[in-house]
Amino acid sequence: MQFFYVDYMNNGKKERNIGFLRVENDGVSVGLRGVPLQCGDRCKVYAVNSFDEKILLGEIAVKAGYGMEKMKWNDRVDFARCMRVEIPLYGTRKGVCVLRDAYPASDSTASVPEQNEIRVAKHAERTECEELCEEIYEDKWQQLRRLYPEIHICPEAQSILIRPRDVVILSEKYHELATNSFVLHAYYNYRQLLLFRYMQNDIQYYLGVPGVYYEREQRIAQMFGFEGFENGEARMQQDADNKLYRGCFGYYMKHVEI
Repeated sequence: MQFFYVDYMNNGKKERNIGFLRVENDGVSVGLRGVPLQCGDRCKVYAVNSFDEKILLGEIAVKAGYGMEKMKWNDRVDFARCMRVEIPLYGTRKGVCVLRDAYPASDSTASVPEQNEIRVAKHAERTECEELCEEIYEDKWQQLRRLYPEIHICPEAQSILIRPRDVVILSEKYHELATNSFVLHAYYNYRQLLLFRYMQNDIQYYLGVPGVYYEREQRIAQMFGFEGFENGEARMQQDADNKLYRGCFGYYMKHVEI
């Protein structure tokens, strides 16, 4: 097993790291992070051989900029014949992972110190890539905190600033909120939505739509499935006596999953 980084290339210039490759005998696992929204929800992965021929390995499903997929080598290309892996993104941008500049010579002629240096370098590379792999897999909320601005509204919850099109970071059954008229009306008035993460007895997520608390708005919010209200001091259920909060700015809340 070997690990390699995927570089984000823009018009031939490296800008940052965008993921990793984990190479095994039977295939390659590709992990991506920070994929631009312009790329859509899928990215194609190509192996490039010594003749500069591009061979399609497969596709990666991308959600909220992250994706992970294992692909099999085929009869046209395997690790021994692959020079680099390319992942077209959009425009002149692509992910590039160079596996070798030339077919490798045997390491048997290297001196013992050189062999040790090679082993240390490979171990360091593997450790860093494993950490990246764990990051992609383990904690989606921490990933989202790196991608979106954090807004501190209330002490009981963490929250990030999103837009209607960003609801794709939620579970699929909530994607229709991107065209929800209550959500869109509030967004165009206040230019923000918030995703809250509460951590009391268990972890719960809420989509927060900004607005001023009045009975009429409360009824409309309920019609669209927004069952609570958060004003930065307390989270309320809509069936409670909320007269004290009349006229207060806050967020109508809907329980969601990520």
